[in-house]
Amino acid sequence: MGKISPQDFIGTRTRFQRLRDAKLFTGWIEDFFGTKVVVSSNTNFAVQVGDEFRFEGFGHHISVVFTAELDSVGQLSLVDAGRVTTIEGTNARIVEAKRVSFHLTLVGPVRFSASHENLRMRASDLFAVVTDSAGEHEMIVVDVSQGGIGLISGTPLKAKDYVKIRIETRLGPVDATGNVRYCRLDRDRDGMYRVGIQFMDMDRVNRPRWERYLEKAA
Repeated sequence: MGKISPQDFIGTRTRFQRLRDAKLFTGWIEDFFGTKVVVSSNTNFAVQVGDEFRFEGFGHHISVVFTAELDSVGQLSLVDAGRVTTIEGTNARIVEAKRVSFHLTLVGPVRFSASHENLRMRASDLFAVVTDSAGEHEMIVVDVSQGGIGLISGTPLKAKDYVKIRIETRLGPVDATGNVRYCRLDRDRDGMYRVGIQFMDMDRVNRPRWERYLEKAA
């Protein structure tokens, strides 16, 4: 195992649990420097300054575990953290403004260990065309992993449907077939859908290109 630091987990997915009542949360590690951690989440649970949480974050077959105390809560603003774009054919503006940021201080050691979970990272400026029986749908990719992608769509897809995907990366297009694992109304964006697609097949040209994209994005 090479040298790992907490900064390697910035932009990755995290699960965390409040110690006083065992409530579970999910979110993204936005910053991690010294004893200070910033995590974003769209939870509906009320939190209090002084709450302690146990976090687990996931990198490339490496996990990080730490406990931190909540210092403050802030709303992610359009200026500071909201990325705005549009989906062709709709009037939808994509803004992650309903998420809140948790500002925390470590209260114990940071531990690293091997993990079987794939790295899942936030994506920016990444678009995809998904083709199902109804036709082509342009979507925005919001998170990526070796095994699949999370997207925002202006139209719903059917769970368990098999689809074709073309992802427009800066290394060139990546084509794959996939299975729609879920499609649900997005809590961050009114009138939009959050879609999860698991890759089923990539050929010997597209798989290396996707892996190179993930390496450069990490």
